[in-house]
Amino acid sequence: MPTNAPSSRFRQAAKTPLAPVKPEWLVSVRDLAEAKRAVEFDVAILDFKEPRRGALAPVAVQIWRQVASWASAGKDGPLLSAALGESDQAVGLADQLPPEFAFAKAGPSGCNDPDQTRGMWDAVRARLPDRVELVAVAYADHRSADCLPAEQILDLAARHGFRRILLDTCEKNGRSSIDLLGSSRLLNLGRQAHQQLLWWSLAGSITRDQVAGMAKLIPPPEFRPDCFAVRGDVCDGDRIGTLCPDKMRQWMQMLH
Repeated sequence: MPTNAPSSRFRQAAKTPLAPVKPEWLVSVRDLAEAKRAVEFDVAILDFKEPRRGALAPVAVQIWRQVASWASAGKDGPLLSAALGESDQAVGLADQLPPEFAFAKAGPSGCNDPDQTRGMWDAVRARLPDRVELVAVAYADHRSADCLPAEQILDLAARHGFRRILLDTCEKNGRSSIDLLGSSRLLNLGRQAHQQLLWWSLAGSITRDQVAGMAKLIPPPEFRPDCFAVRGDVCDGDRIGTLCPDKMRQWMQMLH
């Protein structure tokens, strides 16, 4: 497992106009046991969060430490990502994240103007280990989260020095980010990310069928997501269940 900064495939400071490559795959896991199961399926990023408590609820700090020790003992493997929670919670936890993690995410809930959003980002960044990159988060259901619309967060993130952004849903009620945004708005967000040289990941209760049909939703390949982030669609039952090997295999085969 890697113990340093993100590998070259993710380290790009900005996108380039080169031909698009196959999308990466992020799977959210809640503990070390799920992480060990996920690595069997060629997952690029392991994202640690507790699905019982919300969109970006963090796992226990002890789990971060277990995962960091496991990563340090290995060689190559998926990059590690951590959900820090929303706003104030994220600020309070940021300095406890081990440096073995490549990425961290802080939810923007309650930050309903640009100054609040930038202030939260700055406070989290100041407390994260130097090696850990903060990924901006936008919610398709921004009114439920009392935060800025995705387009505004994307623009703000690009101007504030971010290289990556995650588009997710705050409420986990069965409606996906694709359902909420619609094809036209999703296409425009992809175009915006491409023009502003942002690597972007699409999450938010997305399904394998929706991702398989991405070429119809976003015809220009350069506007499509660089990464697909999933939890519920690879679990037994819903996102609160455990990872299902058969569903993981189906996703792996579709993406690769």
